[in-house]
Amino acid sequence: MERTELVRAVNRATFRLVDDARRGMSRSFDAPRVGVLHVVAAQGPVRPGTIGEALDMAPSSVTRHVQALEDAGQVTVEADPADARTCLVEVTEAGTKELQHLEAAGLTVFAEVVADWSEDDLRTLTSLLTRLTDDWEQRGPAAKRRNHPKKEPRWRFRT
Repeated sequence: MERTELVRAVNRATFRLVDDARRGMSRSFDAPRVGVLHVVAAQGPVRPGTIGEALDMAPSSVTRHVQALEDAGQVTVEADPADARTCLVEVTEAGTKELQHLEAAGLTVFAEVVADWSEDDLRTLTSLLTRLTDDWEQRGPAAKRRNHPKKEPRWRFRT
């Protein structure tokens, strides 16, 4: 298989899944907020800066989503005893239950989509997706920086 074909297939699948998920999720929950909740559940207690780095999210967005999650009772926010300039965010039982609910809903839909796939196909998909995710985490950020350098500001102070 030509790499161009592979990239097109991955892009088509990714964009289709993301677009369908975005449209469906936007009716029931805020996807970036769920991303924040996932990071906190996986790494917590965690500083907001770590959440932002993990999700490539601006500090103001992290703050807004953490506040909404705290208001919903899905995270707690406490002062960081090691650094008074920041805080630690930790998932609550309600946050864990919300993630479990969302995962169960996603699994139900996914099970219907692949209902006629063989066990071998599902094992292959799982193996390749795991490998792709691991490799992306290892190499993706550096490749992104190389291929999408930061833009120069449109204005400069003259000296």
